[in-house]
Amino acid sequence: DDFSNTEQTVLISAKEKIIEVHSNKENISEISIFDVSGKLLYHESTIDATAFKIPGLYSGNQVLIVKTTLENGTITSTKTIF
Repeated sequence: DDFSNTEQTVLISAKEKIIEVHSNKENISEISIFDVSGKLLYHESTIDATAFKIPGLYSGNQVLIVKTTLENGTITSTKTIF
């Protein structure tokens, strides 16, 4: 059952204009960042690490959606204020 594991595996933090993505269990394979209208602001598909920093993303104060794909195929979408 996909809902039996409620432990959060991907953590997103945004401060000082840097977005950090951390995975507790699996390597991150891909990250996409969208604004609330669905416009793609950032995409990286060659990560292969459990942590990744995104500095210098040009965006005003707004809610962003960070879509993270792990190597095992798990996809999470997280809202963050940037």
